[in-house]
Amino acid sequence: MRSRLLLTPLLVSALLTGCQTVTTKENTATIDTTHPVPKPKTQATTAESKQAPNSSSKVKQPASNNLWDITRDHFTLNDEAQHDAVTIQINWYKKYPRHMRRVTENASRYYHYVLNEVLKRDLPAEIALLPAVESMYDPDAYSSGHAVGIWQFIPSTAKYLGIKRSQWYDGRKDIIDSTKTALDYLEKLNQRFDGDWLLTFAAYNAGGGTISKAMRKNREAGLPTDYWSLSLPKETRLYVPRILALASFVRTPEAFDMHLPAIPNEPYFKVVTTSQQLSIPEAAKLAKTRRAELELLNPGLLELMTDPTGPHRLLIPAKKSETFKLALLEKPVHSPTQWVRYKVRTGDSLSALAARFGTKVKDIQEANEMTSSHLRVGKSLLIPETTSLAKTDLAAPSNLAASTTEISQYRVKQGDTLWRIANQYGIAVATLARWNNMQPADPIKIGEQLRIGELPSLARDEADALRRIGYRVQSGDSLSVIADRYNIRVADIREWNNLSGNNMIKAGQQLTLFIDEG
Repeated sequence: MRSRLLLTPLLVSALLTGCQTVTTKENTATIDTTHPVPKPKTQATTAESKQAPNSSSKVKQPASNNLWDITRDHFTLNDEAQHDAVTIQINWYKKYPRHMRRVTENASRYYHYVLNEVLKRDLPAEIALLPAVESMYDPDAYSSGHAVGIWQFIPSTAKYLGIKRSQWYDGRKDIIDSTKTALDYLEKLNQRFDGDWLLTFAAYNAGGGTISKAMRKNREAGLPTDYWSLSLPKETRLYVPRILALASFVRTPEAFDMHLPAIPNEPYFKVVTTSQQLSIPEAAKLAKTRRAELELLNPGLLELMTDPTGPHRLLIPAKKSETFKLALLEKPVHSPTQWVRYKVRTGDSLSALAARFGTKVKDIQEANEMTSSHLRVGKSLLIPETTSLAKTDLAAPSNLAASTTEISQYRVKQGDTLWRIANQYGIAVATLARWNNMQPADPIKIGEQLRIGELPSLARDEADALRRIGYRVQSGDSLSVIADRYNIRVADIREWNNLSGNNMIKAGQQLTLFIDEG
């Protein structure tokens, strides 16, 4: 995924302690993660395979309670670790034992889950070490190539693989979705390269086309086409040996004076379904756990809030999951809540903001973990806005537009406010603001035209794959200039902003654009 090879030395050390996550069996309410990873069957050596079966061979061995034992039993690339390039990486990692603590802390919440998902597909356990090289098992890792998450997907690859991204959610950072997508992708690459895992890992890093081109070049020159014989980018030449070096540490830690504390074979988290949009602060309160812990388990939630369009789930610490589920069932059903991001301005107060958004001061304080009523100008707040709309409006904010064939325009009059206009149309202020790519507290001008209704369905589909931005027209801009700047079409800009062929844009006008970050 063209990652930066971030891995500080030592996943191995990194992965070393307390990685507890989850085995998954889905039922109607939650994903059951109560079962440990089963100890796999190991392949017999040549000598062993020649022995006749006896009664002792039929005795079922108990599952190990140490994930490192299970990892070792599933390594399949042991012979490749003898290569000189791997030895160089082993020596490099051994120079930086201090990095072990950081990687270990990062991996502790996710390794059991990742390993479990790898073994469920009968894949080499070495794959569970890829995130250590990619991101140090840090879901917030961000590379210069705009790759994020433990598997380091760049925007274009994420779009190609169908990873969901929205204002609320980035599946590249989500542990469940990113792991599934990464394993799907690795299986696809492995099929392309005829089951060769070294070529598969190289393709994951550099792209399948790069590896195929290098193989074709060697083939035409009469040279071998295995990984070690190819001429590849420097990053890719380091990438695969690093994975094998980490596997060497896990396989025989005593040979490298490496202490690998046992990782309990038990889940660190459980996946609990939610029926409504829920904030991390509120979920932490219901689960009686730290907000920071839920943020680490749910890194894909960009606004510390579940996406109203899904996935409708939260990762909860295993020991707190039952508490959370019971509290969720007992939680009173209130009017739907929409959440807005607001930047504090001079003169703002919590009481004024609560009145403006139809909420309570204590709700704003809880959502932002505020211990006082003091506001700092420029600080960004997450504010719950309670609305009288039906729940369907929360799940599908475009229901008003869906009931009409055209999007209408409203020209701002003297004395108008977003609140007054929203009430006139029976919608939430946040909804009206979103339709016009504004913040609820943004000022409006007399004569300004506001869109009443959601963008066309085509644009909404694009919004799922591309990033939606607001663009304020600058002096000298034209639609063609803006289109060239963002590599989009003038016709699309017109459709997204309900502009006819006769509409002229002017400096200061706000436009909605959908751009591809890749």
